[in-house]
Amino acid sequence: MHKEKIVNTFKKYLGTNNITLEYQERFLGGMSNYTYHVIINGQDYVIRIANLEGKVFVDYPTEKLHLFLLEPFNITSKTLFYDTDTGIKIAEYIPGHNLTNDLTSEDYVGVAHELHKLHKLPIEGVDYGQIQRLEKYETLVKGCLTPEYFEIKAFWLKENATTYKDLDLVFTHGDAQRTNIVKNDTDYTLLDFEFAGMNDIYFDIASFGNIDFNDSLTLLDYYLGRKAFPHEIRRVKFHRLFQVLQWHVVALQKHLNGQSAKLHIDFKKYSEDYLTFARYLMNKIKALPVA
Repeated sequence: MHKEKIVNTFKKYLGTNNITLEYQERFLGGMSNYTYHVIINGQDYVIRIANLEGKVFVDYPTEKLHLFLLEPFNITSKTLFYDTDTGIKIAEYIPGHNLTNDLTSEDYVGVAHELHKLHKLPIEGVDYGQIQRLEKYETLVKGCLTPEYFEIKAFWLKENATTYKDLDLVFTHGDAQRTNIVKNDTDYTLLDFEFAGMNDIYFDIASFGNIDFNDSLTLLDYYLGRKAFPHEIRRVKFHRLFQVLQWHVVALQKHLNGQSAKLHIDFKKYSEDYLTFARYLMNKIKALPVA
């Protein structure tokens, strides 16, 4: 899949028609992209091919800017080529494996260390803009969102405007889930900064638990270097609530756009599960102290 597009992109990047694609393997994850490990003319690379709706969810010029800002700090793989019209990106290949297996204490220490490094960087990116982002996504599924969704969203908006209105913002990854972190021996590398931006540090902690939210709560303790207080757990759950609402809308859009049948992935069920979890989180947040 995408062999011709891959070869043509490397012709452009390397400035030659003498391109040999020796190896191609797709990575797991990514609802809007196809990301491959390839070997071209004997050299390892990673190439992302964005599907046609990729730019609906990711602003390519913003992502390119953020990758440029990150480059001096050796925090992620080096970007070698980026087409802001198509979203096609070539990056250096980082050997290792994603954190898809059972997590060890070493993994939590390593991830916490990398997030601390990221959050302390002296750079200022584009604001993540949760409210505007969610409203933009909602326009893609007009008339299909339920009263339950708007009820939960209203709760999140109230919390955002009151309890969490004065949070300090730093540069964050925005989607620091396991599949976006590569482990190589004792080194951990954050990848795929599509959803990066200025945000609260706890937003990254929340996104780590995409497979199992308990991972986020465990990571929180490691990140803080102590047992988290109830109000800190509440803050992580507040951010995870937004993320779940966001992915609910994205999954619903993909189902309505025919992606369930095309990719043989039940995006409708994913969407329903996200909304169920959103209500669960809302109830848990209500039961926790604010400070």
